[in-house]
Amino acid sequence: MTPDPVIRLQSVIHTLEHVIVPAVDPTNLLAIEQCGVTLAQLQMLLSHLPLIRSYHASCADDLATVARSLPAASGGEQSRAAARRLAALVDPAVRGNDDHAFFHEAGRALDALLRALAADGNADYRRQVERAAFEFSRRQSLRSRAWFRDSGFDPDPTSVPPVAELLSSH
Repeated sequence: MTPDPVIRLQSVIHTLEHVIVPAVDPTNLLAIEQCGVTLAQLQMLLSHLPLIRSYHASCADDLATVARSLPAASGGEQSRAAARRLAALVDPAVRGNDDHAFFHEAGRALDALLRALAADGNADYRRQVERAAFEFSRRQSLRSRAWFRDSGFDPDPTSVPPVAELLSSH
């Protein structure tokens, strides 16, 4: 049996905290800083492990909902072809179980649709798709900020809910 990843991470964190960090030369400020960064990243990863599937599902489900809610394609052949490709990818009957892969593939298809619309899309349809993509991007940005909230780099972390709380509303 493969040891549980949580136990393995806890063991690495324990070793860093109780063996490696105390042995680091206290005059080597870069090494001390990097030990702290490494510990923080490992602790954040440990807290994220049980949430990874929910996070990927939340992102993928939101993108699929946006894509399925787009109006019928209007414009030239490039726009219509890109819209058909996106619609085919987000069809629940063919989506598959890998939310992470689906999210990236559907995201590339949405990007291709936006590029096609810039080339030959109907102006009204282009505005609708751009608005939907923008609103999705705002939600995705919030999910990403929540995911990395504990890293300490967000300029306004109090405006971001904890990732577990955000995902529980999914």
